[in-house]
Amino acid sequence: MVLRSVCLPHSCPTRINVRRCTGFSRGPLHKTTAIYPGSFDPPTNGHLDLIERGSKIFDELIVAILRNPDKDPLFNVSERVAMLEALTSQYGNVRVDTFDGLTVDYADRVGASSVLRGIRALSDYEYELQMALMNRKLRPELETVFMMPAEKYSYLSSRLVREVAKLGGSVKGLVPELVEQNLRGKLDPAFKFGEFRAAQETRSESRKSRARKKA
Repeated sequence: MVLRSVCLPHSCPTRINVRRCTGFSRGPLHKTTAIYPGSFDPPTNGHLDLIERGSKIFDELIVAILRNPDKDPLFNVSERVAMLEALTSQYGNVRVDTFDGLTVDYADRVGASSVLRGIRALSDYEYELQMALMNRKLRPELETVFMMPAEKYSYLSSRLVREVAKLGGSVKGLVPELVEQNLRGKLDPAFKFGEFRAAQETRSESRKSRARKKA
């Protein structure tokens, strides 16, 4: 505390106490951690869209791959972890993990306060709303954050990608190039059949075009 004298006209000197602030205490910064749970079998461009946008909202985003022994996945857990780690390596606040059991229990273990979920259509909303309300019942302090995907990915799902790939269809533009290469490795005969069919259609169109020109 500093004492200063102030003189006013026609008055006695007045002493004023001035308190000097040398600093202020600051509480600990609150770190917001969210989990983005799912099967990611395989990861799609829709998943990456949400991961990129989620990384801008939360201090830490954990892409959590569910280990479900009741399902027969196309890619095993280790393969999905490797793909997602490679696809998210440019984000400093995103990491990949695996879990089983209840989502709320996993969120509690990693200290997450939010669950990130994507909603593509009305049917998604009904299911996701039920899950969010159940999670709130089990752990009221855990918030669910819904995000709409980019319009071009609004119909996209891992299930559709698997079905198209298994039938030899092209998944270009639906999944990252890394995932497309891995799908080829898993489903090489199907992809070869798709390429053969595409080549046949191209040759057929070429013959039709030549026939029209002759006519």
